[in-house]
Amino acid sequence: MNRLEKLKNDVYSFEELDTLEKNAIKLRDAETLRLINLSRASKAAKGEKPKSTVGADGKPLTKRARREEGTRR
Repeated sequence: MNRLEKLKNDVYSFEELDTLEKNAIKLRDAETLRLINLSRASKAAKGEKPKSTVGADGKPLTKRARREEGTRR
């Protein structure tokens, strides 16, 4: 099963969708970006939620969240 078929079948997790989105933006792949948005909407409609990027103490848990936190200050 290729990447587009997996996106259509809603196989990827939210974290994997973030990575795919980053790569699709770099490649300017409009079809993949559209499918990523549909997959996220489908997951949200099913009640799935992305894992929190902030711990109980308020500190970012992922490298990406820590980097984004630094740019907001």
